[in-house]
Amino acid sequence: MDELTLLISFTEYYGFLKNIPGNRVYTTLDHVGMLTNVLESGKQFPDMDLDFYIGMVDGMMAGAMAMENDMPQKAFGGYQERTALLLDVIGRIAKKHHMNAKEACNLYYNSRTAAEVADDRTGYYKKSADEIFALVEKE
Repeated sequence: MDELTLLISFTEYYGFLKNIPGNRVYTTLDHVGMLTNVLESGKQFPDMDLDFYIGMVDGMMAGAMAMENDMPQKAFGGYQERTALLLDVIGRIAKKHHMNAKEACNLYYNSRTAAEVADDRTGYYKKSADEIFALVEKE
């Protein structure tokens, strides 16, 4: 799995499992350096599935940090659609701005648009990649 696919798939799947918006998952794990560990593990264990990385992060983060779920019920069911959308959008960001996967993810997940796309209730994850890319570019 390439770095961009790993970062986005992991972030969105983790958000789904923990019922936390993907933008919060990404920025929190990036802040504590866990995304670097995920990428390094991806190089060492390229055939592992996402559950391997989820377990690794959960094990390393146990007791060290809490990402609290502020949603009363599962609110991130559109993670598969969101993952496909973000692979396209963030791939475009990387290409246009000559960024690597991590830099492009940083730009996207720290945007206001990412917060809207992360919340199923807004329906932004159903918008086209063109629309989401344009919104990020406006910021």
